Amino acid sequence: MSSERILEEQTVMEGSDNYPGAVTYKREGDRIIRLNASIFGPGDLYCPTWNLLAMAGMVPESWTPQYSYWQRPRKLDDGGENVLG
Repeated sequence: MSSERILEEQTVMEGSDNYPGAVTYKREGDRIIRLNASIFGPGDLYCPTWNLLAMAGMVPESWTPQYSYWQRPRKLDDGGENVLG
């Protein structure tokens, strides 16, 4: 089997190389069969954040997840007196 075919089988969404989600497989003898796939995103069953945002009146199109929400500030307001280490 070519590496392109293997990559295609590992993707969650057809036509996409990297998309968040889950894929389930089943072993039958020496074969591994792909059973199903589910994409992670607005309205999915796996992330309660979508429900909380909906309760706040926000629609998925008005909110974009970030990959890094907090970063340590370069300079602390108190000069760093309360930071250990």
